[in-house]
Amino acid sequence: MARLTGKVAIITGAAQGLGRAIALRYAEEGCALSLSDLNLEGVQETAALAAEHGVATAIFRTNVTVRADVDAMVQGTIDQLGGVDILVNNAGIFFNARFEEMTVEQWQRTLDVNLTSLFHMTQSVVRHWLAAQKGGSIVNLSSISAYVAFTDSSAYCVTKAGVTELTKCLAMEFGPFGIRANAMAPGIIATDMTARSLADPELSGGWMTRISSRRYGTPDDVANLALFLASDESSYINGEMITVDGGATFAWPKPADADRTVR
Repeated sequence: MARLTGKVAIITGAAQGLGRAIALRYAEEGCALSLSDLNLEGVQETAALAAEHGVATAIFRTNVTVRADVDAMVQGTIDQLGGVDILVNNAGIFFNARFEEMTVEQWQRTLDVNLTSLFHMTQSVVRHWLAAQKGGSIVNLSSISAYVAFTDSSAYCVTKAGVTELTKCLAMEFGPFGIRANAMAPGIIATDMTARSLADPELSGGWMTRISSRRYGTPDDVANLALFLASDESSYINGEMITVDGGATFAWPKPADADRTVR
């Protein structure tokens, strides 16, 4: 199928993990790609894989916390690929830190990368859409951490709750202009970012017993939802946060239940 033929998508954090999976899924559907990350080598690898599907790509080394970088990347995308139709705000960081031991720098860095970057990216792209009098689709990466508390993850949880609320505000404000904004809330997904936590028995604990599907998610699980939200198939979905977590949050057990063995 070619559900995104003729479209151009900006994807941040495209060097690996979810960003790369989303980029390749979009490429399979005919979408031209503007790929950015601080890891330029990783972005180049993603672009090379996407090019195997015959789509045009543009590559940028972008610090999404710096407005000048963001504006230059958006304008570069327009210049090289002819416009923007889809924005995927995927760039993010995660670390474990007890709240009382967290540094101000760690807190601020998490806010800057996970939340303030969405302000920069989205405002830059939305201004282009409004000036061009065209619509578009925004796909934001939130997390089940937006409404489920995790130990030693307060900064991350707060930023993802902010992403969710920002998504609703964008949908309300710009829906009349044909601009949609939706968020995805992945659960525990096996990526490079989560590898350390999943390998640590103390951190991962009884997570598997909390997942109804009894497996960790894959980047492709998230990419398939990102494709749907970017395509015209979801044209009447706006301001939603859709969970992709294998049924973890609705069945999240009490702590006493976490050690139940899998039947």
